[in-house]
Amino acid sequence: FHGTTYKRADSIVRSGFDFRICSRGMYGNGAYFASEACKSHQYTCDRCKVDKACACPQERTLIIARVALGEPFYTESVLQKLRRPPERKSSHGLLYDSVVANPGPMRGHPRNQQTHQEFVVFDISQAYPSFVVQYTVS
Repeated sequence: FHGTTYKRADSIVRSGFDFRICSRGMYGNGAYFASEACKSHQYTCDRCKVDKACACPQERTLIIARVALGEPFYTESVLQKLRRPPERKSSHGLLYDSVVANPGPMRGHPRNQQTHQEFVVFDISQAYPSFVVQYTVS
């Protein structure tokens, strides 16, 4: 899942997930996806502009995406400065294909805990917007 506004969803459908125009997150400058809709819901309100779920009674937009993770790097700490996936250990410069943050203890996280599983890709060809879902909070 990828949470966004309707206006941004239209752009994503037309041009793809372009992380170059997104704000940097906890795991680098990439396109973010979650395995649970409730996590992506946090980013659907353009009124509140907070990274937590709100109950504003407005139309929301989630994108159900197909994401090719390849060989992911499973992180155990926050990696805010990443601009590409980390280098594979003893691989002579080969990079991982994505970053996965699994729920559990997370060094550097404000709560020292990752609540939801998140996926980050750094190449726009790794994610495809399959469906756009619109809903309201009541």
